[in-house]
Amino acid sequence: MFKNLFVRNKDKQKETYRPTEPIYPGENFTVGRIETEEGGGFVNVNQAYDNYPNKRFFPWCAQLLLEFKDKNENGHPTDQEAEVLNELEDKIDNFLKDKHKVHFIGRVTRKDFRDLIYYIDQPRLDQDETKNFFDEISSIRGVNFNLDKDPEWNFVSGLIK
Repeated sequence: MFKNLFVRNKDKQKETYRPTEPIYPGENFTVGRIETEEGGGFVNVNQAYDNYPNKRFFPWCAQLLLEFKDKNENGHPTDQEAEVLNELEDKIDNFLKDKHKVHFIGRVTRKDFRDLIYYIDQPRLDQDETKNFFDEISSIRGVNFNLDKDPEWNFVSGLIK
């Protein structure tokens, strides 16, 4: 009996830290106005990620930039263009979710461009598959895709805490 009291618990040594529940904090999107050198824009961000405790488990920031074709006098998308962009956003969202736990933080719409911001757990993108996917997207609208390690979520620190 006493022997068990003084033996190290091997299971505790192997204990791994996991994200706290809920992994997905829900949705609380807010819309705000921003000013850039090129003019005004809008940000639509999920405020449910304010003070999100699991940032370190999703350290990879996926940033996408979509270029507008049909725009109004301010350089913002027309209603018809917004429909195309929303469809592309859904495709991108599904592509990332196919192999990752995905946290969509929000979008920034500014003159000529829409930025999409996601955080993922670990990159599991096949290079050829990714190239083919974004080649298809770029045949519809110009796109730029970046994946950077950002464990502190500094890239979105101006949008959420």
